Amino acid sequence: MKANTMTTWSRLVPRLAPFATAATLALAGLGAHATPVVVDVTGAQSRNLLGETGNTVWLIDIGARAAVNALNWDVLLEAFSPSLLSELQVSFGSSSGLDQLTLQPGFGDDSSGSGRYSGTLDLTGFGIAAGDDGLLRIEFSEFYKDLATTVADGQWLGGTLTFDVSTSAVPEPGSAALALLGLTAAAATAQRRRRLAD
Repeated sequence: MKANTMTTWSRLVPRLAPFATAATLALAGLGAHATPVVVDVTGAQSRNLLGETGNTVWLIDIGARAAVNALNWDVLLEAFSPSLLSELQVSFGSSSGLDQLTLQPGFGDDSSGSGRYSGTLDLTGFGIAAGDDGLLRIEFSEFYKDLATTVADGQWLGGTLTFDVSTSAVPEPGSAALALLGLTAAAATAQRRRRLAD
């Protein structure tokens, strides 16, 4: 009887391998996903230095503890003389403001007027993520303040910032239970077929 049980299981396990793999992949798929978050920058103003009052600040909900893996930008900027296009900047990070990263899309363009800039930046090593509140803080500011504090040095005429965001969501208990129930049912069916074949 013992040898027969061992023989049954040794035959059954290889047959269950595809079901186990499918269930594992299903659970992994429930656990993480990536999505682009597109922010239209039209109308944002760069008034003062980073962290000073008067700057345009937006809070974007990207999900609790969501990580920002990359940034793509395609923006049209305008710098009011004597301010320079290279001085317009955008900073982003968690709502606490303690882990911000700053980008100057027009870096190196030391002229006034307007200009279009695009590019991409891999952020996987920077640890930029939302906190428990799920908010990404975006602040538009100036690298160097040329005009009065009540006057904008430049503005963002149009374009987008696209953040590649990933979340590591814990599968809902119901979803995980369904995946495991499917595996159990597959195992029972395979075992029943084996008994009928013997």
